Amino acid sequence: MAAARTEGGDTARRALRLVEAVAAASSPVALQDLADAVGLSKSTAYRLLRVLQEESYVTRADAGGYRIGARLMGLAAEVMPRADVFAGARPMLRALADLSGETATLHLRAGDEAILVLGAESDYELRRAARLGSATPLHRGASGQAILAHLPADEIAAIVQRAGDAVRPDEVERALGTVRADGYALSHAANHPGLLGIAAPILNTSRHAAASVAISGPADRWTARRAVAFSELLTERCARLAALFEASLPAAAAG
Repeated sequence: MAAARTEGGDTARRALRLVEAVAAASSPVALQDLADAVGLSKSTAYRLLRVLQEESYVTRADAGGYRIGARLMGLAAEVMPRADVFAGARPMLRALADLSGETATLHLRAGDEAILVLGAESDYELRRAARLGSATPLHRGASGQAILAHLPADEIAAIVQRAGDAVRPDEVERALGTVRADGYALSHAANHPGLLGIAAPILNTSRHAAASVAISGPADRWTARRAVAFSELLTERCARLAALFEASLPAAAAG
């Protein structure tokens, strides 16, 4: 169920979209390009960027264009103090994407949601887009269920209860039982129409999960049969990532 939109929040949303667009770019971005990327007029984008610049969330590059500012970098350093760990995961995601031919994504638990924090996209023109920061409910879809299935029973019950009347606890528990038995979660169009996904958990030493890795693509190409055939390699790579992420998982799980 989509969250209600706060009245009068459009200005904040536009500013956040601008921050996301600047952060996603590998080089300084021109004003017009930013305005086009988030669907704003050039004058509106300029006014919002001026405020973001005054607050040091973005800054003007010497050669022109906008890049992330010191305040945003400081926040990133506090939220993800082990950024080197995520950098170490990037080549493994790229390898999974190349081997499968589909998009590989890393998801961390944040409260009752799985957040996409890292991605390596397929080379196909028609592919799953890895939109950083996108969130999906833990109880629905492969990336979330791979995490949810490996949480303590009381946490699972509380998360399912908070999901509301649209969720049937018995159905969720049956799905999670299958995830535990198989070692991976499989979903078809659960969060994204036309896509099929498979995900495996990254477990800590307590055998609980705060993260998962998913491989997803168009269901007519990335079929359930292909995905399941890839599951052994996916779970093996997640076991390797568990050692890499061990130090950062407890902090990421908070929520």
